[in-house]
This record gives sequence, C-alpha cells and structure tokens, in this order.
Amino acid sequence: MKNLITFILLYILTVGCNKEDEKVVELKSTSEYYPLTIGSWYVYDVDSIFYNDFTDPITIDSLSYQVKEELTDTFYDLEGTLSYKITRSKRSAPDSIDISTKSWELFDIWSVKRAGGNIQRVEENNRYVSLIDPISEGNDWNGNAFNDQSKWDFTYENVGDPFNEYSDALIVNQKFFTDNKYFYQNYKEVYAKGIGLVSRTRIDTESQSQDVINNPEKGFKFYQVLNSYFIAE
Repeated sequence: MKNLITFILLYILTVGCNKEDEKVVELKSTSEYYPLTIGSWYVYDVDSIFYNDFTDPITIDSLSYQVKEELTDTFYDLEGTLSYKITRSKRSAPDSIDISTKSWELFDIWSVKRAGGNIQRVEENNRYVSLIDPISEGNDWNGNAFNDQSKWDFTYENVGDPFNEYSDALIVNQKFFTDNKYFYQNYKEVYAKGIGLVSRTRIDTESQSQDVINNPEKGFKFYQVLNSYFIAE
C-alpha cells in the first residue's frame, strides 16, 4: 500500500512537470495583422534596380518613388464576398526636391478581401492568398491557389517577433532560392500587428561571375518599405 501511494505521488508530480514544460502555441488571426477599414491609407518608399546584361558593360537602372495605397470603397465580388477597393497612387521627385511637395497621381486599382479568415489580394488581375488563418510558425499554403501561376509555398516565419521598429510582426516567406553563385531569388512580405504590410522584398537575379549576391548581371531588386500610415476606426 505504501509503495502504491508513493507511485501515485510520483506520477502526479511527473505529469505536473510535463505540463509546465509544454510550450503554449498561441494562434493568431489575420485580422490582427491586416485590418480592413475604409479610410485607412499607407505610404511606401519604393526602390527598384534593374540589371540588363544585353549591353557591355551591364546597364543598371534604378528608380525611387512613393506609392500610396488607400482603402476607398467596398463592393461585393463575383463570389458574393465583401471586398475593399485599394486605390493606388504614385509620386516621384529628383533628389534635390522634397518628394512630399509633389502631388499624387492615380495609376492603379487593386482589391483585397477576407474570405474564410484568409486575406486575398488582387494585384494586376492576379489573386494572391497573402495570409491564412490560423497564423502560426511554420504554417504554409499555396499563395497562387487562385491564379494560373505555378505553385508557391508561402510560409509563416518569426511570428510575433520584432521587425525594425515594430514590436510584433511576422514574415511571409514566399520564395527563396540560391545556389550562391549564379541564381538568387528572395520574395517575402512582413506584416505588423495592428498595421498591415510594412515591407515587401522582391529579388530575382542571375550572374555568370559566380557571385550573384554581390555582382548580379541580370534581373531586378525591388524594395517597398512603409513610410507612414493611418488606420481608420
């Protein structure tokens, strides 16, 4: 009887310790990282670099400008889902001129919706699944599930970690490949809690110099970083 009581006590202590050691996985929602309210706007600083190996020496063209995305209206799409119109404007200026003094010029209309908890953005007539529920580390999905492009496995990384000045963010790794010599691809987006998209990177370069990271000869680099924003109530 004494041995039985001792066994029971040891079992209870062991189970209790195991529960304390278990890592609590906190599932987050897309609504936390992509608020959708009419009147919200985002201004991004954009830098793009293009490499052309058809010339000798290689031609390198760079552009810097700002893009403003505003949620200006709602509508119901062909699937009967409430969608938000994204009005996109652009402005640019030489280095000697303050870009904030330039006026915005409308150049594109995109849209976004939350369907089944997932965030879907229509960009240039292509629908991408930007975020899915639940948000958790390592969760992956096909970002091109609703367009005719090849399958891309989007993956959540660094969920809830700080990113630059944002205390709670997540990375969506959309595509990454490198052989450290001739090819380098890096497509990713970063979303901050309570804000939305704060960074977008698109790099797709090639090189024959066996140093594609430092000496690309063909392709492009695209960086989009949030400058300012307003989230409507």
